[in-house]
Amino acid sequence: MSTVSEVFLIFLHIQIIFWCWIPSTISIKISPCARWNTTGEIVAGLGGRGNNPDQLREPEGIFIHRQTNTLYVSDTGNDRIQVFTLNQLSSMGTTVIVNVTYPTKIYVDDDNDGQTIYVSVRNEDRVKKWVKGAPDGVQVGGECLMCESVWVDKEKNVYMTSVTKHCVYKWSPQTNITTVAAGREFGQGSGSDSLNSPEGIYVDNTSGTVYVADYANHRIQKWLKNALNGTTVAGFSTGDQGSDAESLSYPTTIWVDDETQVVYVADSDNNRIQRWLPNAFMGDTVAGGTGWGDKLNQLDQPVDLAFDNDGNLYVCDRSNDRVLKFRIIHNEPCLPLPTTSTGSLSLIF
Repeated sequence: MSTVSEVFLIFLHIQIIFWCWIPSTISIKISPCARWNTTGEIVAGLGGRGNNPDQLREPEGIFIHRQTNTLYVSDTGNDRIQVFTLNQLSSMGTTVIVNVTYPTKIYVDDDNDGQTIYVSVRNEDRVKKWVKGAPDGVQVGGECLMCESVWVDKEKNVYMTSVTKHCVYKWSPQTNITTVAAGREFGQGSGSDSLNSPEGIYVDNTSGTVYVADYANHRIQKWLKNALNGTTVAGFSTGDQGSDAESLSYPTTIWVDDETQVVYVADSDNNRIQRWLPNAFMGDTVAGGTGWGDKLNQLDQPVDLAFDNDGNLYVCDRSNDRVLKFRIIHNEPCLPLPTTSTGSLSLIF
């Protein structure tokens, strides 16, 4: 073997070792017709209700940091943020933030100094940011009465939901100016320009579109960047409540596939996770929906959801004091049915 060939093979071997060693940050594309195992696995809160490392108390939020494959849990009843490594799953969590008064939703961001954790702190009416290594968090943005949710876009703008003021704020770190991104400040209502006790939010990094779980209107609203009105993408635009496939009941959070525009909803009062395709008149249940309870195929007040790099679904099951993982079992493309007499196209799930 020539010297050049030997050098090339050594180089190739080193490359293989390197790429196998570093954590994978590549996420699979989730088909709009994907299916998940209807029986979940407890990945946090295996020890039940309590404050031990393997326990949770009424968790309100979860976030999966995909670069490190790490699950963050807002352990609301214990006033702390817990971390679980998904690469080597353990029932024991590690506390990364303590003595935070009633944390709700969380967002974990990467910057030059490492991971930064944003937490909506309901009882302090604000969003706080914890920089890696800092002993305490600092407030970002202005007052956010009964602050329920937080999101950060690629420009580091911080979005926060005020339940009491019925709107979503956007704070710019460049200008230190806060504007209303969805709803009307103190403008409670069910019209297209209004929200009623909004909770979870999701921001499309490409378009700047804001999706809002319009909690007391039992719907999901989509607000284009700088729009004065939102459009309903799940539930009834009139704000009617229900438990059938067309309806929602007190939705708490959403997750949106930026590529397919499929919307996933934590339909809390119906104890289920719903999926709504673009322009669909009804959703379908991907987890829960078997009545409230504590079995592994049941949920009790699900309040948040997330997906990992492999497309597995995680649900923050608040009243059961746990986080469940539902493994993806089918991810094939949708098969179109023949067009109907109205010209619409259906899909086979």
